[in-house]
Amino acid sequence: MTAQQSELARRPREVFRFGFYAWNITAALRIVEGREPDRVNVKEAATLLWLIYVNESHAATVDLAQPVLLAPFAGAGHIPIDGWHRIWKARREGVETLPALALTPEEEFRVRMHGGDKGPGYYR
Repeated sequence: MTAQQSELARRPREVFRFGFYAWNITAALRIVEGREPDRVNVKEAATLLWLIYVNESHAATVDLAQPVLLAPFAGAGHIPIDGWHRIWKARREGVETLPALALTPEEEFRVRMHGGDKGPGYYR
């Protein structure tokens, strides 16, 4: 077990909620572990930032080298489900792109806890 795997195993479940949707971020990070990141345009990734609460003091401390996690979302392409503080900091510092890891539609479905075709009442 690598140090990163060990850290992920000990981490409490982290969840991102967006409207009626929720994703298990801890499970998603396990899925993408070891993948080579692509890049995401910060301006495009920040489209929904106005809907997200950002703790500015925490955002000032985040590592922009850590990849943002993206999930396919019907009608919106890929949306960030982890990394909003990094996106906020990158915009503030004028950084144009960030490393990013994207889930496939099948992977997104596995880590989605609620919303969409998992519908009301489904929560795991």
